[in-house]
Amino acid sequence: MATTRPLSFNGVRDELKSDRVAAELERRILSGELAPGDRLPTEGELGAMLSVSRSVIRDAIRILIARGLITVRQGQGTTVAAPSDAAFAHALVALLARSELTMGDVIDARGTIESSLVPLAVETATEADLDALAAAHGAFAQAVADGEWTQARDAHLDFHLGLLAALHRPALELFLKPMTEIIVISSAPPRLTAREDWEVETHPPILAGLRDRDPAAVRVAMAAHFAALQGERYESFRALPFRDVFEEIPWARP
Repeated sequence: MATTRPLSFNGVRDELKSDRVAAELERRILSGELAPGDRLPTEGELGAMLSVSRSVIRDAIRILIARGLITVRQGQGTTVAAPSDAAFAHALVALLARSELTMGDVIDARGTIESSLVPLAVETATEADLDALAAAHGAFAQAVADGEWTQARDAHLDFHLGLLAALHRPALELFLKPMTEIIVISSAPPRLTAREDWEVETHPPILAGLRDRDPAAVRVAMAAHFAALQGERYESFRALPFRDVFEEIPWARP
């Protein structure tokens, strides 16, 4: 059961506003002074501690919720959130949706990132990593053959995330984790039930290059994989504004 963490704000000026309140609470969360699951004082209690109005506290809380640092639940109050990339992933999708970028722009950017990084995995991928990739691809291929489109999407995502995990660079994996939703969206086939649009056959050469510990082969395979997404049947898909993807291609939604 969560307990309310006592807080002291000695020396904080009366004119402190919501951004300053948010900054102070953020500092305490990031430093570990406030741990995941700790319950914060109520709005009224925080307002009294800081000599500010409830509206200032409420605005500061909204800022921290948007940053994924705290959660507010009925009956549980305001608590420090467990570490999560969800807020950053949603923010990335929202940022792209508010841009003038097309699906082609997003796919090409993702291709640049993956094609640059995955060849490095020839030095770091373990046999367990390679076996997991083979299993993900097997599940992907079977799901497409069976017309199980949700399972196909999930297994396809597992394969591409497995490529990045095989790098065994924890900081890099953390940096790229918010990109998961972008991989889901940009991996959606233009036609859900058209098996050829899933490009199943472009994946085994990537795994083969990793098994052979051949970075050049991996680079060629990655280039071929993303080149396949530039063919004639992808023209309208690539031209689609990113902001319209969920309306035009609802199966792309994470």
